Amino acid sequence: MPSYETLDAIADIYTPLLALAALAVLLRTPGKLQWQVLGARMARLAAGALIAYGLMFLDNWLQVWPAFGMDYSTHTAVALMLAMFIAVNAPKARWWCWISLLAYAVLMLVQRYHTAADILTTALAVGMLYLPVVMERKRAPAR
Repeated sequence: MPSYETLDAIADIYTPLLALAALAVLLRTPGKLQWQVLGARMARLAAGALIAYGLMFLDNWLQVWPAFGMDYSTHTAVALMLAMFIAVNAPKARWWCWISLLAYAVLMLVQRYHTAADILTTALAVGMLYLPVVMERKRAPAR
C-alpha cells in the first residue's frame, strides 16, 4: 500500500483535476455554443461553489455538524458539486465521474480526513441543494 504521504498527494490533486475537468466541460463547444448556454453553465457552476462554501460558512457559524459529533466535509462538498456539474453537462464522462468520487470518498476514509457520517451527511446536504440548480433547463418563453 502506498504511504500516507503518497495518498495525501493524490487526495490533494483530485479536486483541482476535477475543477479542470469542469472547466473543460464548461468551455467545450457542442456544435455552435451559444453565449446564453455558456452563461447558464457558468451560473450553475458558480451556484454550486456558493452552496458548497456557503454551507461551510454556515456550519462554522451555527456549528450544526459539531452538534452531532461530526464535521462538515468541504472536500466532499466541492468534489460532489464538481462531479454533479460534469455528470449533467458531459454525459459521456458520467461514470468516470461517479467512480472517481467514490474512490475519493474511500481515500478520505483511509486517510482519516473525515468519517463516513461526515461524508454522507455533507453529500446529502449539498446534493439536495445543488441538484435542482444543476438540473435546471432553459424554459420556454411564456406566450
